[in-house]
Amino acid sequence: MWWIIGIVVLVVFLIIISVSVASVKRPKPTVEEIGAEGEKQVKSVIEDYDGEQYVFNNYMAKRDGKTSQIDHIVINKYGVFVIETKNYAGTIFGRVDQQKWTQVLAGGNKRNKFYNPVKQNATHIYRICKNIPRNIEIHSLVVYVRDIIVRTDAKNVIPLSWLHGYIHSGAEVLTSEQMRSVRDSLANAEDILTDEKQHIAEIHKTQRDLEFDNICPRCGGRLVVRNGRNGEFYGCSNYPNCRFTKNIDKR
Repeated sequence: MWWIIGIVVLVVFLIIISVSVASVKRPKPTVEEIGAEGEKQVKSVIEDYDGEQYVFNNYMAKRDGKTSQIDHIVINKYGVFVIETKNYAGTIFGRVDQQKWTQVLAGGNKRNKFYNPVKQNATHIYRICKNIPRNIEIHSLVVYVRDIIVRTDAKNVIPLSWLHGYIHSGAEVLTSEQMRSVRDSLANAEDILTDEKQHIAEIHKTQRDLEFDNICPRCGGRLVVRNGRNGEFYGCSNYPNCRFTKNIDKR
C-alpha cells in the first residue's frame, strides 16, 4: 500500500518539476542570434544543389579602406549572386531610391527604420566588383526569411521560398573555368584580418559620416548636390566610378 502512495507522490513531484521548467521564460534572442538563424536557413537552401557551384558565407570584403560583411556569395553557371539576408518580422515598406525602409509591427503601433537593404547590397557589390572580371554580371539579391509582407518596388527582394529557383535557373552564362577564376579571385581578396567587432565599429563610423558630414559610405568621397529627373539629390563626387546617391531631406 505504502509503495503505491510513494509512486503517486513521485509522479506528482515530477509533473510539478516539468511544469515549473516549462514555465521558465527563455531569454529573448538577440538581434545577432536572429540574424544568424536567418543566414543559416539561407545557407541550407543554397547548398541544396548537386551542380557545380562555389559558395562564400560571411565574406569580408574591403575596398578604399572600408569593409563589408557579405552574408552569402554564390558562383554557379547562372552567374554570381551576392545575397543579403533579412530575418525581420511584420510588414516592410520601402522604395529602391529611399535611404531608410520601415518595419511595421504590432498592428501598426510600432515602427522601426532600417537602412535600405538594396542600397546596402549595392555597397557590398561595389566592394568586390574590382575582383571580378568586367564581363561577368553580378546579381544583387535580398532574401527575407520569414513569411512577411514586403511592399517595395524592388524586383530583387524575394522570400526564402523563391531563392533556390532564382539562383539555379535561367541562361547559363559562366563556364567552369570562369567560375573557378571568380572563386579564386574572391578567396585571394578576402579581408581575413578584420574581425566582426572592428567591422561593426566601422559601420557606426560610416553611418555617422554619412548622416552628419555627407561622406559616401562606399568609397569615402564627398556627396555633392546634383539634379535629376525627380529634382535635387546627393551624388558621390567620384561618379561614375561610384554611383551612391542619397535623398535630400526636404523637412
